Amino acid sequence: MLSPRPNNLTAEEQKAVLTNTAIRFLSYRSRFKAEVVDRLAKKAKELGLADPLTLINQITESLERAGFIDDEKNLEGFIRYQLETKRKGPYWIKSRLLSLGLAKGQIEAAIRQNVVPNTQLAVIKRFIEKKTRGIVPDLKTKAKLYRALISRGFSASLVADAFDDRSTGEV
Repeated sequence: MLSPRPNNLTAEEQKAVLTNTAIRFLSYRSRFKAEVVDRLAKKAKELGLADPLTLINQITESLERAGFIDDEKNLEGFIRYQLETKRKGPYWIKSRLLSLGLAKGQIEAAIRQNVVPNTQLAVIKRFIEKKTRGIVPDLKTKAKLYRALISRGFSASLVADAFDDRSTGEV
């Protein structure tokens, strides 16, 4: 037998297995605490642990102290990356972060702090410019772009402002 049966693991072995799982999970990219907790809960269930919550909390706290988990830094980077690189709006970003298990208040505060209307407007204009390649779009194309930007999480008023600015030549 190569490895002990899950039910025969000592408390130290259980902690070691879950810690290794967390470190391996974090080695691919930085993660939010909620993602790590979900992954460790899944692994604990796989191992058949009776009460893994205390152990998971100990592991995540030690990872936070060591600097492997930093939700504030990850949140800021995630928002900036999604907005500027992926051209996603604040509504899409908020929805994605909620699905990752972050607190609504924390998300809203970070979005208010990191997403300003001028930045959104610039991102929207870059998106429109890329899709139209400098050509003035007809009404059908404008409607298509408008829907695409709304589905990317931008507010309707900002999208309309971007089209207005563009039509008056303020690109």
